[in-house]
Amino acid sequence: MSGAAAHARLVDRCGERMARCLLTYCIDGADALMMALLKGAPHALAVFTLLVEGLDGHDDAERRHADRALDHLFSQGAARWGCHVKPQGLQAFHRALTRWRARLQSLPTWEYDALTAWMTHEGTQWVVIPGDDLWPERLGDLAVRSDWAPPLCLWGIGDRHALAACPSPVAVVGSRGVNEYGRHVAGEIAHEVATQGHTVVSGGAMGTDASAHWGALRAVDTVGGGQAGRTIAVFAGGLDHMGPTCNQRLFDAIRAQHGALVSEMCPQTVPEARRFLLRNRIIAALCPTVVIAQARRRSGALNTAHWAAELNREVYAVPGNITAPDNAGCNELIRNQQAILLAGTTVDDLCHAAHVPHLPKTDPAPDAPVHDDAGAGGMAREQAVLGALERMDRTGRHATPDTLAEALQADDSAVLSPEQVHATLGLLELQGRISTTGGRIAVCTAK
Repeated sequence: MSGAAAHARLVDRCGERMARCLLTYCIDGADALMMALLKGAPHALAVFTLLVEGLDGHDDAERRHADRALDHLFSQGAARWGCHVKPQGLQAFHRALTRWRARLQSLPTWEYDALTAWMTHEGTQWVVIPGDDLWPERLGDLAVRSDWAPPLCLWGIGDRHALAACPSPVAVVGSRGVNEYGRHVAGEIAHEVATQGHTVVSGGAMGTDASAHWGALRAVDTVGGGQAGRTIAVFAGGLDHMGPTCNQRLFDAIRAQHGALVSEMCPQTVPEARRFLLRNRIIAALCPTVVIAQARRRSGALNTAHWAAELNREVYAVPGNITAPDNAGCNELIRNQQAILLAGTTVDDLCHAAHVPHLPKTDPAPDAPVHDDAGAGGMAREQAVLGALERMDRTGRHATPDTLAEALQADDSAVLSPEQVHATLGLLELQGRISTTGGRIAVCTAK
């Protein structure tokens, strides 16, 4: 089959969702030129079709028609965005077209079903796009300025309904290298937010981010899964490159407790350094309130704070010891009046009224396992895991996550999924009830 014929077959089967996935693959990151083009087009599928018609293998007349149509849509979209396209702007657009088409030529396949499997990582990831009921509308604020660009779509793992569980999520972010004060503050703020039913958003990184996610997950044992707010982790690369790997237990716990792991990048996208700064704009856009729990002067969390200020979000910073570099970033935000001083972990001023998460009674996400949502269920899982660990210790069997899962499977009274095992281990470690050394797990004895 010729290249043109394969292109035509794919275009014929494409819908708006796949078109947005493919355009994201083309731009490989936020791109204001693509956003201007989409503003001038009736839909993303029209843009994708014209890009394909300009590829090698199509006749010259077809390619010239596609290029003229794209120029018109770009100029029209820029005008709708309040910009007049100058010659140098059109030249930049033409260079971008060349890049986008070169990216399309590198697609692993043009066969629709195989491409669908690749774009969803063999069906393990879902995709939401603008217009979907679950699409976070605040992301549209990233199109307010003509040098910004919102994501074209979001890939996710876990419960997609977490995206709409709270009308006003709260972001809790900070440096990767934090001290005990920063970890405690991030965890307590996130826990308080989640116990009131609100969603906690962070970046899934070590340090502050991890403490915030774990704090939100602890709310399940405080008020029960049906009352606790969800937590969402936003990643800089494709979700098959989630990291750091030391946080894998955290990511499993987020899935197990009906949170979500999301990214604007398609599978197999490596999280390069520049993409973390782009990721920060999504965290800021998702939340009307952003809390910087602890940050150094050069922390990426300050970039999130600056995005939040540009988007007219409320930014709070936690003050700290003025002689410690761990707190210098937050202290400077407060001194420069770029953030409101957060004087305690009481979160009434940060959030709207407490509520039950807005979740459907049915239709869970396809890849989200069904778990017991009651607080008592979480306590029962903890007792089952602790009991299994104590039995393994008495018999001299080394406890690792894998051997523990085997022991629990052998106990008919405590059948837990791997996600539940990892989630429970993470919570027990956070509570100081177990310790992990060299991959081995041990129950901490009371002093």
